[in-house]
Amino acid sequence: MELVGRFSSHLGEGPFWDSVSKRLLWVDILGKKILEHDFDNDVTIDRDVSGNPGCVVLADNETLVAAIDNSIFSINRSDWSVQRIVEADPIPRLRFNDGKCDERGRLWVGTMDREESEPIGTLYRCSAKVGIEPALAGVTVSNGIAWSTNNEELYYIDSPTRCVCAFDYDLDSGEIKDKRELIKFTEGDGFPDGMTTDSEGRLWIAFWGGSKVLCIDPGSGKIEGKIDFPVSKVTSCAFGGDDLSQLFVTSARVEINEEEEPLAGRVFVVEPGVTGLESNRYLF
Repeated sequence: MELVGRFSSHLGEGPFWDSVSKRLLWVDILGKKILEHDFDNDVTIDRDVSGNPGCVVLADNETLVAAIDNSIFSINRSDWSVQRIVEADPIPRLRFNDGKCDERGRLWVGTMDREESEPIGTLYRCSAKVGIEPALAGVTVSNGIAWSTNNEELYYIDSPTRCVCAFDYDLDSGEIKDKRELIKFTEGDGFPDGMTTDSEGRLWIAFWGGSKVLCIDPGSGKIEGKIDFPVSKVTSCAFGGDDLSQLFVTSARVEINEEEEPLAGRVFVVEPGVTGLESNRYLF
């Protein structure tokens, strides 16, 4: 297990591997920053944004797409010029949280109750062709999103439920249906947060308050692997590296004892012995 750079996020989330520049992107939600690590020079570039960024993805090599507060923006990677794409849920109590793109370039991103107590958020899909559409209402803390390798299922986490749910997924239309509980975790596990899929279709799930990432077979629900971390609030994960054999894992230092957890908020990288799938880009 190694560390990526030296930057410590208040609430690190949403790692995204740029396979072209070989850089890692992620956000510090409470620090109001979008971050990018240049491995060639071992330098982390941190850029301020105007609100709380829930996630960031790439569109093309020079354009980022980020969900910040209640809106989705395109950002020029070179001069950091920002343009709003769309606004959703214009309620101050709500903000966007975790999100990622499917293979057709739609951004799936959900809103959450900032107080984390009421199911008033929504999971959306956003595309350049159709705009933003609600896909699932009644969400409290919208979090991890992933797909099966054949794109026939979408997996989703609303963290307070401690569940991973599955939906039938239509890649052509982006429609989801037949919600079902796939995996239910215990209080001792912590809260399932961000997740990703490996090349064999297994889910890698980060646990807020659980100090770990679990590898789960979505077919059987069995735990097939566990990685422990020296921090309690593990937030998300994504595969990257030259051959997608590295797992990048974000964390948070919100409301923790920094003397007990000096590495809280850092980004970790491990080699779990499997390869992952490339981070999908937003398609304009």
